[in-house]
Amino acid sequence: MKLKQIKSTYFKENQKYDFLFPIGSTEQHGAFIPFGTDTYITDYLVDKISKEFPELIVLPTLEVSRSEEHRGFYGSLWITEETLKAVMFDICNSLKDRARNIFITSFHANGSYIESFIKENNFDGVNIVHLEIEHEEDDKVIEQILGGEMDNHAGNSEISNMLVIDEKLVKVPSENEPKTQVDNPFETDKLIEKCPNGIADNHPKWIVDKEIGKKILDIYVARMIENLNI
Repeated sequence: MKLKQIKSTYFKENQKYDFLFPIGSTEQHGAFIPFGTDTYITDYLVDKISKEFPELIVLPTLEVSRSEEHRGFYGSLWITEETLKAVMFDICNSLKDRARNIFITSFHANGSYIESFIKENNFDGVNIVHLEIEHEEDDKVIEQILGGEMDNHAGNSEISNMLVIDEKLVKVPSENEPKTQVDNPFETDKLIEKCPNGIADNHPKWIVDKEIGKKILDIYVARMIENLNI
């Protein structure tokens, strides 16, 4: 259930609750999918999880996060790592009195910041958990589905995911659309210097398909369900 849809009388004084805190992003995703792609995907996955765990209370998604690697692409929004951690602290602190578990999840690459935040903070016995979406074993399966390397950003898998979520927001690349090989696209916070088109996908072909997108999203949902221990 969504926190913004329930009333204050839902919470009982002597009861503990489980919360899901989703973090998205608003950043460039090239010419084919929108700035909100990571938020759309996060929200899609969270909605699926919410149906599996109806008592889990879902917080409003934080739509701006640590995306400084996209500086130089106009329209990308970001906050610093310190600001992101401060926001996570304030949110967790506001919930701690009635919380049993607070699961923080993000499709965007916020994992290292979430992990370090959890290590650095304590909330009076509340269990703060990074609910991971991606796993290296799943990546191997996705590469088999794609028949080649998985994209790092805004390529085959993410475009296919968005076809499932809202195909009106997607421009499907033509087979002849040029692709650029990019080594270690996120080794610095200057992605634009590595790939001026904003797409980091070393697969030799465009493999964009709604059915592929659904298979990939189902893999992510299954991993989240496995990791969600309540």
